[in-house]
Amino acid sequence: MTHASLSADLGPNQIANERLEFLGDAVLGAIVAKRVFDEFPQDDEGPLTQRKARLVSRKALNQIGESMGLGAFIRVKMGRSKIPATVIGNALEALIGAIYIDHGYRKTERAVLRMFERHQLSNGEFFATDFKSRVQEWAQQSAKSVEYSLLGESMVEGRNSYEMELLIGGQSMGKGVGSSKKGAEQAAAEAASRNIPL
Repeated sequence: MTHASLSADLGPNQIANERLEFLGDAVLGAIVAKRVFDEFPQDDEGPLTQRKARLVSRKALNQIGESMGLGAFIRVKMGRSKIPATVIGNALEALIGAIYIDHGYRKTERAVLRMFERHQLSNGEFFATDFKSRVQEWAQQSAKSVEYSLLGESMVEGRNSYEMELLIGGQSMGKGVGSSKKGAEQAAAEAASRNIPL
């Protein structure tokens, strides 16, 4: 992988990473968008966009690239300075672009998902965070009861929509909406997770 700082030293048939970074960014975005779409059926466009943005953020890619040890494979001209994290994150995008060109979308998708699973983000989250299990575990440690209550059921644009409320120790801690009761419970648990120290 070649950083743009070496552009002046490259031969006529050699180029730096930028074009591959562009392609890799687009492919990565599609892979992550599909994954969060599948994993969070209760989410509308806004929450899905936020999840995708967090997973493909510069900070996340820098961290995954560093965890993979990509810095050792980057050709760069920076004297004795340490390679910046952003250069490593960009190289990860270039690597994804190269895998896509050589192997197509399906193999790239599998490779990307393995990257994320093996080199998880510092907050421990990957795609499908099971908020219900985390809330249940916290409640047990705190000797508090957990109860989900159905607040309402309706049809929205031809689809079922459920609203659930999560009660912890008899106190309302979060509400959520989903296309299934389980999805609404997961959304309520996610809302509750913002109010308790998981």
